Order: sequence, then structure tokens, then C-alpha cells
Amino acid sequence: MKLVRIIGKLLLWLVGLALGASAVALLVAYVADPSVVRNLFFGPRMGEVTQIARAQPQEAVPGVERDDIPVAAADGIDPAGLAAAEAYAAQTNSVALLVWHRGALRYEKYWPGYDRTFRTDTFSAHKTVMGLLYGAAIADGFIESVDEPAATYLPEWRGDARREIRIRDLLQMSSGLELPVFGTWRGFRVTLGSDLPATVLPLQPEKPPGTDFQYSNANAAILGIVLQNAVGKRYAQYLSERLWSRIGAPSASVWLDHEGGMPRTFCCIYTTARGWLQVGRLILDGGRSGGEQVVPEAWIREMTTPAKTNPNYGYQIWLGSPPGKERKYNDKTVKAFHSEPYVAQDIRYVDGFGGQRVYIVPSQELIIVRTGQAIFDWDDAIIPNAILRALRPQAATAAVPVATPPAAAGAAP
Repeated sequence: MKLVRIIGKLLLWLVGLALGASAVALLVAYVADPSVVRNLFFGPRMGEVTQIARAQPQEAVPGVERDDIPVAAADGIDPAGLAAAEAYAAQTNSVALLVWHRGALRYEKYWPGYDRTFRTDTFSAHKTVMGLLYGAAIADGFIESVDEPAATYLPEWRGDARREIRIRDLLQMSSGLELPVFGTWRGFRVTLGSDLPATVLPLQPEKPPGTDFQYSNANAAILGIVLQNAVGKRYAQYLSERLWSRIGAPSASVWLDHEGGMPRTFCCIYTTARGWLQVGRLILDGGRSGGEQVVPEAWIREMTTPAKTNPNYGYQIWLGSPPGKERKYNDKTVKAFHSEPYVAQDIRYVDGFGGQRVYIVPSQELIIVRTGQAIFDWDDAIIPNAILRALRPQAATAAVPVATPPAAAGAAP
């Protein structure tokens, strides 16, 4: 009995020591950057796509939603394929699943509690939007080319080796900069902190630029800073004026590091599934939307050209099937899973954490949007391959568009 009491006291002492150490660590973190601690406890929980109201502060990205999404029957798609895609979407607690094929929205499903007006967090999908915006900034003359040094717009980098890093290297996730690992203090400051520039701009090179692919939120955060400095406007303002309000998308918002600060351009642009459909259409249609060339067609081709450092990555967008069944992000984090290669060779996809996806297949005039709960073992192959295998070789006679049904949970044409 005496031994039991001694062990019990020892365990209580160890628990008290652990709690005390945790309290001290939290206090130190709070003093260093209160935003990190505040967001850990009161911000959106990791992987929760519906908690966008907890991500504060935000800045509006005004859009001009157009009624230019024709809705038609899924004549060119075998119902069994749609059913298989829907089954996996339901199994993974999806919010929305949309299928655009040959010029019309052929399938649109919202699960109970959600409708077409519901906005979600699609995490890293923002990176592709920023990649598109770079094409506009170059066309507008704010940036000379992707081979321009990023240091042109970052005075902090002009006096050391980082002056060799090109904008291209950042776009292709090949900057060579050290990687802020998620779960470390620096990683927390990138994702949850109150001063992105102070966190990412001091990062030092570990490898020569343009030689090694390492997917990093820091690269995308730096690209956002470069773009805002180059344009001389708020990032959200330029995004709205130059891209978002021109593609027919509803208004969106971005999550700032602090009031009046930088948006987290590596994540967290909040919009609807139809907003993402309009992004997919812009890419599918070579940069055109609403009869206007919003982004140069040449930029879409360049953006979707494989990088030398990773044949499955372009400018902030993923391309094709990687070998094996895993897709590497970087050397220090989880990998994405796909149970088989994609049926279509020309697939490109907007990737947000845990299965937030916009799959685009130009050869089939196909776009698939899935938003929903973040799934760590998301299978990237199931939904696009189910739809691709279900496509009929020849379209039926032109489908007569049907009236768009009311926005309602579970609605599907």
C-alpha cells in the first residue's frame, strides 16, 4: 500500500509538472504573439471548413455574381458514375459536389444544412487563385516576368543570397528557403500569427533556388507580399478588381494576420462551391470569362506547364498523376493519397487540405468541385475517375437548359 501511495503521489507530481510547463509555454507564446494562442483556442479548428466566422479579422473581396451558369440534364454521364462519386462525397461528409460538363452544370448536390450560398474554407485552394492573379499582374505591367527576382519587391532580400530567388521559384515551390514545419513555433506563427511579413521574410535559403521542390505555405505567403508591393494596392482590392469581380463569382473574403494586415495567401479565401466553379471555368476556358479575356491565355498555358523540379506542379496548381500512390508535398509533412492513376492525362487540380478540390479536365470539358470536411486519408482518384469513366463517348443532342432550382439543401438537377 505504501508503494501505491508513493506511485500515486509521483504521478500527481508529474501531472502537475506537465500542467505547469504547459501553462508557462502558453504564457511565453502569448507574450511573443497573442494571436497564435488566441487562434489556437478560439479560431477555426483544424480541418473544419464551416467555421469561417471564427477566422478574424477578414477583408472583403467583392464579387459580381453572374447568372451565367447554364444548368442541364446529365445526358453525357452514366448515372452509375455520378452515384459512385456522390457515395464517396457523402461518406466523407461533403458540403457540395458539382459537375460541369460540355458547357453546362450537369450535377449539383448540397448535403443537408448547406446550399449554394454557403461559404466554406477551402484552405490551400487560395494558392491557385493567387497564381491566376499573378498572370493579371504581369499583363498589367506591375511585374515584368516570372524570371524577375522577388527581391525587386522585397528590399529585405537585396543584400544576401535571397536576391537570386525568382518569382518563378516561389510560384513553383522551389525557392530553396527553409521550411517552417507545422507544429513548431515558426509554423504556428505562419498559420496563426499576427505578422506574416515578420515571420516569412527572414527565412533563409537551404538549397539553391530552382533546384528542389518543397511545398511550403511560406512561399505562398511571400508571393502575396510581393504581389501587394508590386501592385501598390491592398491584395484583396486588386484581387476583386482584376479577377474576382470579373469571373462571375459571389463576394468572398480573406483571413488577415491582423486588422489592416496581410491576408494569408496560402489559405483561407472564403467562397461558395459555385465560386470555385467559376475559377475552374476560367482555367478551362483559357482565361476567358463572361466574354472577356480576364487572364491571358498564354498565362494559363504557362501556369499549367510542369515545373522542372516537379512534373506534377505548375504555378500554384497540381498536374496529372504522380508515380505510385502518394503525392509528396515536402520532406517534412503528410502526403496525399490516390488509389490509382487518373484516367485522364490532362487533369489539373486546385488542392485544398483534406479534399477541397477543383478537378479540371480540358480534353473532356469537365470540371468537378468538391468541398467538405477535411479528410486526412482523402483518396484523390475516386471522384474524378468515377466521373471520367462515366462520360459517354458522344454527347447527346444539345441538352435543353432547365430552370435553375431554388438554393436548397440536397438540391440536385
